Amino acid sequence: MTGTSPHGHPRADASSADRHSNGVRSDNYSPPDPLDNSDELVAAPGHGGVGVFQAPQPVRPRGTAVDTTMDIDSPFLDLFGGTATPARTTSTRPSDVYANPVDPDPDRGFGFNDRVAAPDSPAPVSPVSPAAPRPPARPAPSTPPARPVSSAPPVRPVESAPPVRPVVSGPPAVEPVVEESPGWGGAPFTRAPVGPEPDFYSEPETAAPAFPGEPAPAAEPLPDEFDFSEFDNWPTSAPAAGHSPAGVAPEPPRPVAADPGPAPAVWQTVAAPAPVTSALPVPVPEKAPAKRPEKAPAKREKPAKPVRQRKEAKAPAVRPQKMKFGDRDPAMELAISEIAGHLTFTQSTVTAWYSLPEVRWAFRPDAEREALLSAISEQYAGLAGFRLHLRRTTRPFPADEWARTVDSFTAKPLPDVHGATSWSDHLVAAQRHLLSVNHAEGQTFLGVTFARRSLGDTFSERILRMFGKGTSDGERRKLGRTVEQFDEVLNAFGMRGRRVTPQELEWLLYRSVALAMAPPGLLSPVTNGHWETGDLLALTEQVERYRTPYGSTVKLVNRMTGEERHVAVLSVGRMEPLEIPEKHEPWMHFHERLPWPMELSSRIDILGSNSSFKNLEHRLRMIRSQQLDYAEHGIDAPPELERLAKRALVIGDEMTTGLPVESARAHGWHRIAVGGATREECLERARRLIQLYSRELRISLQHPKNQDQLAREFIPGEPIANTGYVRRMPVKLLAAALPQAASTVGDRRGDLIGRTAGTCRRPVFLDLHFPMEVRERSGLGVFVAEPGGGKSTLMGALGYLNARRGVQVTLLDPSGPLARLCQMPELRPYSRVLNLTGSEQGTLAPYALIPTPIRSEFPTGPAGDREFEIAISNARAERRMLVQDICSMLVPPQVAKEASTATLLRHAVRQVPAEETSTLDDVVRTLQGLDDDEGRELANLLLDTAEMPLALLFFGHPPAHLLGADAALTVITMAGLRLPDLKIEREYWSAEESLALPMLHTAHRLAVRRCYGGSMSSRKMVGLDEAHFMEGWRSGRSFLVRLARDSRKWNLAALVASQNPRDILGLDVQNLVSTVFVGRIAEDQEIASEALRLLRVPVHDGYEATLASLSQVDSSSQHRLGFREFVMRDVDGRVQKVRVDVSYVDGLLEHLDTTPGVAPPSVAPLPSDLEV
Repeated sequence: MTGTSPHGHPRADASSADRHSNGVRSDNYSPPDPLDNSDELVAAPGHGGVGVFQAPQPVRPRGTAVDTTMDIDSPFLDLFGGTATPARTTSTRPSDVYANPVDPDPDRGFGFNDRVAAPDSPAPVSPVSPAAPRPPARPAPSTPPARPVSSAPPVRPVESAPPVRPVVSGPPAVEPVVEESPGWGGAPFTRAPVGPEPDFYSEPETAAPAFPGEPAPAAEPLPDEFDFSEFDNWPTSAPAAGHSPAGVAPEPPRPVAADPGPAPAVWQTVAAPAPVTSALPVPVPEKAPAKRPEKAPAKREKPAKPVRQRKEAKAPAVRPQKMKFGDRDPAMELAISEIAGHLTFTQSTVTAWYSLPEVRWAFRPDAEREALLSAISEQYAGLAGFRLHLRRTTRPFPADEWARTVDSFTAKPLPDVHGATSWSDHLVAAQRHLLSVNHAEGQTFLGVTFARRSLGDTFSERILRMFGKGTSDGERRKLGRTVEQFDEVLNAFGMRGRRVTPQELEWLLYRSVALAMAPPGLLSPVTNGHWETGDLLALTEQVERYRTPYGSTVKLVNRMTGEERHVAVLSVGRMEPLEIPEKHEPWMHFHERLPWPMELSSRIDILGSNSSFKNLEHRLRMIRSQQLDYAEHGIDAPPELERLAKRALVIGDEMTTGLPVESARAHGWHRIAVGGATREECLERARRLIQLYSRELRISLQHPKNQDQLAREFIPGEPIANTGYVRRMPVKLLAAALPQAASTVGDRRGDLIGRTAGTCRRPVFLDLHFPMEVRERSGLGVFVAEPGGGKSTLMGALGYLNARRGVQVTLLDPSGPLARLCQMPELRPYSRVLNLTGSEQGTLAPYALIPTPIRSEFPTGPAGDREFEIAISNARAERRMLVQDICSMLVPPQVAKEASTATLLRHAVRQVPAEETSTLDDVVRTLQGLDDDEGRELANLLLDTAEMPLALLFFGHPPAHLLGADAALTVITMAGLRLPDLKIEREYWSAEESLALPMLHTAHRLAVRRCYGGSMSSRKMVGLDEAHFMEGWRSGRSFLVRLARDSRKWNLAALVASQNPRDILGLDVQNLVSTVFVGRIAEDQEIASEALRLLRVPVHDGYEATLASLSQVDSSSQHRLGFREFVMRDVDGRVQKVRVDVSYVDGLLEHLDTTPGVAPPSVAPLPSDLEV
């Protein structure tokens, strides 16, 4: 009854002072009786060692699969590298269990209360996966190879000790010392042996001998899976020293060889096991466990096999325990759940977004307009069965970017003058002017909801989002095929849509969330176009909405900047049939006439022929049912029912017999958002917009309730607020809405000269050298207007702006007001005025006005030589032609009409060398030397004319350095000269008027002559007023043709002004004209038609009335008109109505004022905010 307790277990009747228990059950009890087969109580190899914490070691690969039937592992066994506990079966061998006394504190066999004998301060050790049992050992070779052993202290010979297991390299496995635990129902329960040694180390080592001088024992065989038969043959008691177990020959003990490797660390050392001197205790009887299928035990008689080499394996990944946190999901304010490129995803839909470029509408032939609308209608019909989202937003004009562009194209601006406006101040003033007047640019986007996501797609997206992914690849491939089909439809003529870029889509979302508010300064720096659900918060977190269910506006506040805006959303209601393009403008573009930006949003369902016809049949049955109800009650049906029925029949016939575009219908909800700084301003703007649509287009705009939900319709992906005010129309009428209609003209790198004055407001920039430097076209520009139309003012403004940029400018103003430009402070040091009426003799010598070509201006080689010779011949011929015309102008008109006069002049001019050094005096001497009396008479007439002061300008040699290249601005005038009326015959002209005609001809040549004196590549500009005097003379037409042709090669911007467009058309140079400005022409419809031909606009289409309405003065006003309007055609063929506005230049309009008398101090303000 007092047998020795098993190793590592206290006696049953011993009191454990430090035992941890609940104190309810006593631990002082008698031990059970021992059994005969006490060999089952022999501890496993390594029993009695001291457990130490070891660093995690890589797990070696196993030859067999991991056992999945193992019992629940103890975390302490895993911590100390123990193996998994085998599951108990119905039949368990005695060697599979320990005999443990009954513990008053049972742990139900799971070992959670086991106390581990460990050092005081254990180091944390990662849990290691349990090692699988090893296969049976193979026969050992006769001479096992020598292997290094562990550096642990050698094992001393101990009496009554079982054979020692082989020692492996590295720290030895340490078994935990556990308490005794009772089984179920209080029966004694024994834990299964620890089992084979876990293979934490690189390779097994040869076991050390148990006693010195004995041979090393053979390698321990590896058991089969679930096989622990190696413990069955252990002796019941410890054998005496020098004796071996039965069937095993004793081996002399040998000393253990020391490991030549480095000594282990202190924390890796293991204490030697204590010697065992007493016999093993006998286990108590226990209830047999449940039976299990048992494998045949391995035969021990076979020779031991060498331990198989184990392959290296990577350490298993340590998975942390899954923890649940109380994280809050993002409060999403958008229906969009993901953005990928140009696709936006919601929980049930996918929408592809396209950008629609602006199209020209104004001053376009009706045939081109109808072709455009027909193409757009076919594209809408091709989208039948899908829902569209048409969005029109605005982008403020980038004034700073424009200023940088202008500065980059200005190589050498005029040096600053002290006390005057500098070049930088000039650009700043232009930018402020752009920002003060609304010049927002429109942008049109079309979203096509072309795929409805299935439940599987939505579920897969939610699953993938848990792993940091979005839409599945399979769904993306399916969407990609559909998108390609829509690309083909929308890229065709008409819409010419293209996929939006990530920046454009981000801009649209920002503008949709923050309606009518200041746009963001910077967009996201990430340009991959992918937005996850959590990232979409960046689009909405800065804007707060304040609304009431029945409020008239929605208040938006930017919580970062404090900006506050009020937005009112109007809905398109009842509308009359529109005649577009014959009579009306596009009805979704008409709002841009007002001077503040607005937003458009249209949700449209395109119905195909089947859906449309079913809808039509349903409505026709409703009409017939109502008619029958009236007839049954004996009441006359209203005539509207019969009219609607006939209309339905006509439409049905068109749908069944016409093209698909005839049968397609559009059901849409169209909204317009108006913003203001205050609620009152917002409502006032909404009222004016309602009046404009009601008066001009007969369209009723409604102001519904629930403004917040209506405002959310502008955000992509959001549902329709309510289905009220649905507009049902054919796709042709929807195409005629045309929100992408534009009124752009000019270029983006020139000077600011005004804005468009048509259906929308856009800034107008004009670079006079853009046609030559970029488009490689002629630089000839034509100004046409009746007196007072603003020709001279516009030409002077362009001359000032170009002179500020360092361009060599020469202006010819016969009347003289433009000479006041030279008095402006910033231009005074760099300007010069040449008054021909007081100039020196020979200033207008005709031979010197035509420059001689220079060989360096032509290419080298024989081809260049030939071209140079042709240019020399042309210059000589032009000189002879000019001299003949000037001589004909100087003689009386009666003599000039005689045929002999032209013959004599031609003969005399031919004899004089056509060089720059020749003069009219040489021609007179030649005529005097002729034998013909008529020749001598003609010479005398020329000498009589030369006696007049103004005529001396044509005779003699020109003064040296007449037109120097140092002046940036040169103005040639003929102040005090009375110009003749071309409607009166020359016989009735005075002598002064007769001399004005040759002076104008030669003055035009003189102005152009200065431009040929510099470099061919340098920028030059020449402005010629009163060009109608050139018409009717061969030299005049030759001059303009040469000017137009040389302008591209010499980088010369030539502006020609005239009162009558026939003067330009008569010169046959309209094909060489790049830029045209046509002012007010209201006196004669024929002249207006000629001006439209110059603009290349169809005549007799009503545009003559447009020219008559330019710069229209209010008859009830007593003030001067403060602006001038033109119809402009740029080098790209775009035609728009523009309003010239250079008021941002301080003092320019005062110096350009050509109105006689003193101007009144009060000038009518620009009706930018007053017109509707």
